[in-house]
Amino acid sequence: MVELRQLRYFLAVAEERSVTRAAALLHVSQPTLSQQIRALERAVRAPLFHREPAGVRLTEAGSALLEPARRAVVEVADGVRAARDTVGTGDGTLRVGFSAGGAGDLIASILPAWQRAAPEVRLVLRELTVGGLYTALLEDQIDVALTRLPLDPERHDWTVLFAEPRVLALSARNPLADAGAAVSLADVLTLAMPRIEDVPTIRDYWLLNDYRDGCPPQQRGVTVTSPAEMAYLILQDPSVVAVGPRTARGLSPLAELRFVELSEVAPVPFVAAARRHDRRAAVLAFRQVAATVARHLHGVSTPAGGRPDRVADVEARRATGAGAGRAGG
Repeated sequence: MVELRQLRYFLAVAEERSVTRAAALLHVSQPTLSQQIRALERAVRAPLFHREPAGVRLTEAGSALLEPARRAVVEVADGVRAARDTVGTGDGTLRVGFSAGGAGDLIASILPAWQRAAPEVRLVLRELTVGGLYTALLEDQIDVALTRLPLDPERHDWTVLFAEPRVLALSARNPLADAGAAVSLADVLTLAMPRIEDVPTIRDYWLLNDYRDGCPPQQRGVTVTSPAEMAYLILQDPSVVAVGPRTARGLSPLAELRFVELSEVAPVPFVAAARRHDRRAAVLAFRQVAATVARHLHGVSTPAGGRPDRVADVEARRATGAGAGRAGG
């Protein structure tokens, strides 16, 4: 009988090409790892590795086992996740990610509302970059992301909380800084912009690529991953401008910049997002609570053109009175 643990150990040795390095990676002793590999070799009735002074390499039998072992480990992990998803958060926590400037006032208001709605589920908050939120959600490192669109509708599901205008951030030394409302979209599209963290949907949205008719913008400087990095780049090079959400204006060092509202550009929806098929009660309840809180803070509903909201329209009392254990979609 082959054990899943043996397959994990086999994959670690195959990838590291060293029993010593694999043992360190797995946090087991080298004799324990070697014993499990030998047990696996007995089960398949063939040696899996050539042992050499410089390390190990796969035998023909080892190469034949490699891909099936990978598939088996992934499928078991997927099955465990699916089973866990049917019964809630599992350990009584809900992991919520957010980015700097993205949800400060919102989170401060959500916390007491969540305590009333689901006191048995503790929120674990993680601050990440916008690209980091995208990745962490897909890789099951967080359960909900408080972030801005766009997201991938094939991979994500979301509740629109509010919408905010996009603004142009620029140095006070930029000639357009004093132009105010006179800055047109046509003017903006000729200006240099930062290199933005390489998540295509995010990059395209904030570089205004939908308005460029296939002509890419000029991009300068190193790749930026946060509002602060973007601000410092603009302060160093006044010819560079950036597009961002209006609520980010108060962040330091963004406060050192000038801002012009882009009235010709569609507002950006702010959402509570989850993985596409994550219908756990606590996840749905959090989205309900966030939507209810956002309504009180912003006094708005789903923006025109936004994704239809299947969760936020549930009566607020279901989110704050029924509790996470009975929340629905």
